Amino acid sequence: MSPEVDSRTLQANERTLLAWLRTGISLITFGFVIAKLGVWMDLQHDSGRRIPRAPWVGGLFVLLGAFTDVVGIVRYLSFRRSLIGFQPTPLGQAMVMVVAVSVSLLGAVLGALVMANMFR
Repeated sequence: MSPEVDSRTLQANERTLLAWLRTGISLITFGFVIAKLGVWMDLQHDSGRRIPRAPWVGGLFVLLGAFTDVVGIVRYLSFRRSLIGFQPTPLGQAMVMVVAVSVSLLGAVLGALVMANMFR
């Protein structure tokens, strides 16, 4: 008789996947808003030939959101496989830190852009 996996553990893994997906979708939406708002701000401050930076930061947020969704799916499948096979669960903290540090750095860049736009 083989042991059964506790359904609460599998459901917790699914809730974690949904949290990753919500975070990814939020980052994608935030990036889209930043990119579009940045284009609008550049049109309002028509100061000649300069490279608009906000669309680039917005695009990076969109890419980070897509990457976050992929990380969530990979972690979900990895944990599910280990839970069903009664294996030790993988740690995989490196990808979590990559996402967290990337969001922090992009947020700092966005804050710097906002401050720079205030004083021009």
